[in-house]
Amino acid sequence: MSIRKKIPLGLAVAAMALPAVDARAQSSTEGSAAASLPKLVIEAPWLSEPSQSVLPPHSPSSPPVADGGDFLRSVPGISGVRMGGHGIDPVIRGMQGNQLNITTDGAYIYGGCPNRMDPPASFAPVETYDQVTVSQGYQSVTRGAGGPGGHIDFQRLAPVFETGKSYRGQAGGGWESNGNIRDAFGDVAAGRDGAYARVVGAAKEADNYDDGDGNEVRSSFSQRSIDTVLGYEKDDGAAVSLGAGFASTEDALFEGAAMDAPVDDSRTLRGKVRLPVAAGSFTEVRAEGFATGVEHVMDNYSLRTRTAPMAMRVDSESDTFGGSLAADLAVGSAALTVGLDYQHNRREAERYSGMSDSNVNTLNSLMWPDTEIGQLGLFAESTMDVAQKTRLVLGGRYDRVEASLGRADEVVASKGRSPNDLYRMYYGETGDDRSENNFGGLARLEYDLTDSTVLHAGFSRSVRTADATERSMASDMMASSWVGNPDIKPEAHHQLEAGLSTRDDGWSFGATAYVDRVSDFILRDSARGQSGVLLSNGATVYRNVDALLSGLTVSGDYRFAGNWVLAGDATYTYGENLDEDGPLAQIPPLEGSLSLAYRGDGWEVGTVFRGALKQTRVDDDPSTGSGRDADKTPAWFTQDLYASVETFTPFEVRVGVTNLFDRDYAYHLNRSNSFDATEVQVDEPGRSFYLRATARF
Repeated sequence: MSIRKKIPLGLAVAAMALPAVDARAQSSTEGSAAASLPKLVIEAPWLSEPSQSVLPPHSPSSPPVADGGDFLRSVPGISGVRMGGHGIDPVIRGMQGNQLNITTDGAYIYGGCPNRMDPPASFAPVETYDQVTVSQGYQSVTRGAGGPGGHIDFQRLAPVFETGKSYRGQAGGGWESNGNIRDAFGDVAAGRDGAYARVVGAAKEADNYDDGDGNEVRSSFSQRSIDTVLGYEKDDGAAVSLGAGFASTEDALFEGAAMDAPVDDSRTLRGKVRLPVAAGSFTEVRAEGFATGVEHVMDNYSLRTRTAPMAMRVDSESDTFGGSLAADLAVGSAALTVGLDYQHNRREAERYSGMSDSNVNTLNSLMWPDTEIGQLGLFAESTMDVAQKTRLVLGGRYDRVEASLGRADEVVASKGRSPNDLYRMYYGETGDDRSENNFGGLARLEYDLTDSTVLHAGFSRSVRTADATERSMASDMMASSWVGNPDIKPEAHHQLEAGLSTRDDGWSFGATAYVDRVSDFILRDSARGQSGVLLSNGATVYRNVDALLSGLTVSGDYRFAGNWVLAGDATYTYGENLDEDGPLAQIPPLEGSLSLAYRGDGWEVGTVFRGALKQTRVDDDPSTGSGRDADKTPAWFTQDLYASVETFTPFEVRVGVTNLFDRDYAYHLNRSNSFDATEVQVDEPGRSFYLRATARF
């Protein structure tokens, strides 16, 4: 199944020709600051709006990371789910998966694995990006449909060249002892008179790592990626760019799954346009288009000694295209953004089985039966001054969703039934075409208490439609079946949020609290004859419940004695299944970090403590609940040491040790083993020494 067949040239050209990204992320002022080669140091997250941070891809205290999801776990308020050494899935405010909107340079890429071996953040090698913008919670209606948990965009900015130079670049790499992880990357750009070309590539090789008890964890992988972009920017802010990328992850082993992934390839095409205009109230028009494709293969025999009675392989693909068109207007004293966006995702997955590893050719299940979901959205958002120090943000959004299952009636000969037969057995419904009309919006007040202190409070409603797995999964495995619900309702989040951010010459502090009342929360559950489920055999099913999510994140830093910096953060999340008066599964406990650093002239040394308290509120019994939690999780604490030196121009060198005392621990969040409905909690790496070097020219 070739991705080239699934993204026709005409579609790719049309996607790139669609008119661009948020001007705030691409403005020439911010682009100059973030894209210049001298190292960007941010002592605390820069807040451009409530609950948003714009982060550099690495800092002196950052340990090496496997992928974008691994990087995000270092951001206050974000946890993550580990299945192996690659593909860590971020969690914000107790929400994960399709509850988060994750983009790479504005493009949506949805993984090809039904069990999320390749979540969107896994396609983002962090060292090849200029910045990562993280919005926690629903902060804007302009960033696509859904996304109640937040929006994350890995961004590359237009290169900025030193005076008299028409090129710039950097190259680097590193090594980690635990897992013998080797990686390298390069970033080269050239240009003149506003025109530029940029090529970015990265490679990483990892063996299995050992946990804190010295046990080997299946986690090795091999990854390659390359991205190119051609662009042109004028001094008045007009810009156009065209980009293409390819990434390949091979031979990825997963401790937390019954299969491994010998192949995971992706291709991406992007086009962006930004035009300043002076026509009536219009000030700027932006547009973007993208097309992405993923081809994924996983099996239980090519990379491991098979213990299951049958050999199995899943061939899957996920193709997405879309774009947006938006305009900024000045309406009186208010700034108004209006626009539309579109996203279309098609997924297909077939599982094959055989009695021997060399004869896996019997169709076993149509796991994604040619599932297509299209979403067309219209939005408007305005920011206006209502008093001297008070701003009001108002936004509204409408989304038209259409879903179809092209192969739902196709009978799988080895089972004697179709996906529609499965849906009837569990829900009494079939996978007919469905449509939705979803409405969302927000209202937020921001008050400047002082020149350096901002308070905010707001309410939002965001509606997320079910993804391909929740809607149409058709894994036919008798009692271990995994069956989506074609009649599942979209979940509606109603969030109240309040917070503050403040800073002075020697310190900064931020805090955000929220309550999220969710109507029709899409619950991954265990079939036990409950409301809406016809069978009681322990299969994995989906149904709607009402739920409550709430929490608090605090973070800050204090600079003292000239060169010392003390920083810390803590996040608490609470989740409740209101229909059953019990805890929601997969909710992280209180997590946080504390760091102490000494920053000299061109060098830095420090230590970072990370940890989590015990999680006792769990849903771990499939006979009475979903059973998605593996167990209660004990508290854990680790310590890292690091040093960074950049006085040897043009080189920067970082050394350190993670998990200094070789603690054996695991995050509470875990993945499901989709073949026997068990939950697997994967231990984190034990002690590891690392060395990294970067040269800029």
